Amino acid sequence: MVTKNIKLGSGLGALKFGMTREEVKAALGEPNEIENYNPLEEDEGQSEAWHYDELELSANFDEEDNFKLTSLAVSSSDYLFEGVNLIGLSQEEVMQQIEMMDLGEVEMEDVAEEEVAQQMVCSIAEVSLNLWFEEGQLSEIQWGPYWDEDEECYIWPE
Repeated sequence: MVTKNIKLGSGLGALKFGMTREEVKAALGEPNEIENYNPLEEDEGQSEAWHYDELELSANFDEEDNFKLTSLAVSSSDYLFEGVNLIGLSQEEVMQQIEMMDLGEVEMEDVAEEEVAQQMVCSIAEVSLNLWFEEGQLSEIQWGPYWDEDEECYIWPE
């Protein structure tokens, strides 16, 4: 079973950014679904998202990084962020918590589409964190390894 403590820049329990698909499969078993997609920029190759429905967890692997684990996303209130249960809280409550944690500059973007009337994403680039809000409540936490701006590459955890 996966430890439910989110570690910014590092991973989640035994899951560490930079792991291979085989290592993730050994830790979590077979995913319920594997989704292949192209990131926004066409030259970056393929990406794979592995969805574990019972864990409410997705693991992403990018071809550009030899299909290493490059991000995780969780949508269950079982997961703790800095010891706090954030999933399901209002956008205002989450932003108060984030402000107290002093994680860096927060950027909000409205990403609503027709199916979802109100959807916002809060990004904090310094810690590779995205917080997804639907109808004013936190629905998903997505994070990855820290990014080295100078070298333009991931900083893989030890």
